[in-house]
Amino acid sequence: RSLRENGRDIKTSKDELLPKGSVAVLNFMLLFRNPDIFEEPDSFLPSRWENPTREMLDAFNPFSLGKQNCIGQSLARANTFGIIARICSEFELSLESEGYVDFCLTVKPVGYYLKARRIQ
Repeated sequence: RSLRENGRDIKTSKDELLPKGSVAVLNFMLLFRNPDIFEEPDSFLPSRWENPTREMLDAFNPFSLGKQNCIGQSLARANTFGIIARICSEFELSLESEGYVDFCLTVKPVGYYLKARRIQ
C-alpha cells in the first residue's frame, strides 16, 4: 500500500511538520524519477544499473519496504525473470515504433510496437 498513517510527528528535511495521525501518500513514480538521484530520469537507460550509486539503490523499491511490503513480490519477480528469459531465448525482438510514455499512477507506454521473430 502507498497510503500510510503517521504514527508520530515527523519533521521533513525542509523542516515541514507531518503531524501524528495524518495520512501520507507515497508516489513511487516520483521517487523513481527524482532528477537529483537519476540522470535523465524519464529515459529508459538500463545501463544506469551497471554501477548504481547508494542513493539509486535506496530510492528504488518497487515492492515497498518493511513489514507491509508486497505479499506477491517473490512470485512477481520469479514470473518476470522466467517470462523475460523465455521471450529472449525464443524470439528476436526489434522496435517497430518508439511511441511515448504516459505517466499516471504507473508508467504506461503508448504506441510502442515490438516485432517478434521466432528464432529457429
